[in-house]
Amino acid sequence: MDVSALRSFVAVCRSGSFREAARERHVSQPGVSRHVQRLESELGVILLARHRKRVVPTAAGSRLFAYAVDSLAAHDRIIESLARDDAAVKGELRIAASTAPGEYLLPGLLSQFTEIYPRVRPHVAVTDSASATAQVVDGQSALGFVGMKVAHPSLEWTVVAEDELVLAVPGRHPFAGRTSVDVTELNGLPFIEREPGSGTWTGLRGALERAGIKEPGYIPVMVVNSTHATLAAVNNGFGFSIVSSLAVHEHEFDQVYPAHLTGLDTTRSLYMVRRISLDSSVAQAFGDWVSTRFAKGRETIEQGSMR
Repeated sequence: MDVSALRSFVAVCRSGSFREAARERHVSQPGVSRHVQRLESELGVILLARHRKRVVPTAAGSRLFAYAVDSLAAHDRIIESLARDDAAVKGELRIAASTAPGEYLLPGLLSQFTEIYPRVRPHVAVTDSASATAQVVDGQSALGFVGMKVAHPSLEWTVVAEDELVLAVPGRHPFAGRTSVDVTELNGLPFIEREPGSGTWTGLRGALERAGIKEPGYIPVMVVNSTHATLAAVNNGFGFSIVSSLAVHEHEFDQVYPAHLTGLDTTRSLYMVRRISLDSSVAQAFGDWVSTRFAKGRETIEQGSMR
């Protein structure tokens, strides 16, 4: 069974909510749902049911919950035990990250890792996905955490989270009371765009291309280079934008309302990227630890295999 799916299932059982589980796991709500569906398909049973506005485990789900709690605890103990045996892991850990994973995923990972290896000193450069990947390629950073893949023969990629791109709606607009907005309704709306190297905007354009939809006729009013700046602009009424669901769950702005975009699939993966041959023992240790935590498998991309 997939470790990530078990973690999501346990989080839903404990919180009684797919939404709260998604916040705890730093995964999109659809991602948590897919994890549970994967377990149900694998086991051939229904694991969760809705009861009085809460999600509760079924009889089969309760049995799996007990197994999962014990199994995940044992899994974590052996990983951390093996890690502590290696006292040589120390020094600088240079990471480049795009804004969604850099601001909402990476801090928790580094906090856990430095508890195991207190002599590691992380240095994180937050930029866009294209620039973060370029820093890994040229050796400025040992690892990257990004929202899109770029073909390169020396890089390998590991999925570390599942995300959804959502519409950020300013509070004074009538759409603020809606849970979903069709992509065709974006025509004529003022929009805050991200810079060309942004994984968020690359993901949006990819979703439009897969759905065979032309780019909506929104009106660009501003270009910014971070998720926080995007949300601040929406909060102040400059217009709409597209942001990571991770950011929507964590932001502190009270005039930003998320809405699902209907008419296209805006789910995406977030990745850890590293060179196939790493010359840093600290980066190697962190990369292996992250890969094990997420248990998503590793994909080595050969040049020309990406569109």
